[in-house]
Amino acid sequence: MPAYRRYYSDVDQTLFLTLVTAGRSPWLASEAAKRQVLDALRATKALHRFRHHGHVLLDDHLHLLISVKVGKNIPRIVGSFKQASLARLVSLPEIFGERVWQRRYYDHIIRDEVDFSRHLDYLHYNPVKHGLVSLARNWKWSSLSAWQACGAYPSDWGQTEPDSIRHMTE
Repeated sequence: MPAYRRYYSDVDQTLFLTLVTAGRSPWLASEAAKRQVLDALRATKALHRFRHHGHVLLDDHLHLLISVKVGKNIPRIVGSFKQASLARLVSLPEIFGERVWQRRYYDHIIRDEVDFSRHLDYLHYNPVKHGLVSLARNWKWSSLSAWQACGAYPSDWGQTEPDSIRHMTE
């Protein structure tokens, strides 16, 4: 197996993270599982004090857009989140005794405002892309409603795939 090296700079950073379930199993399909994962995300945010810009939680993966201060250890934050979510998820009968998360995760360092907007659009449109809903606003397991409430997205956003994400892959 290759030894991947993650390079983080010594300045504040915004990152797009993707965490996938082990074997891409739908461990997060139930509402109870999704609530537990979001609760673990809140606990991890409180512990590590990062800024949470957006998220989408699907049955087999989670996308996050966060900002961290210089000196924060991204692998430690991700590991802490995985531990916190596992501690909550093992109480569910469908998950008891199972490995929930893949060992690795995907990260992308956000370069500028255009890159930020593109990744935020990507995560909010993800449930439509995966055929879970026909309108992005109908997926309650994302941060889209919060962004719409503050006027950043119109209420009809996501009826068609945004041009900004047409060539992005997961």
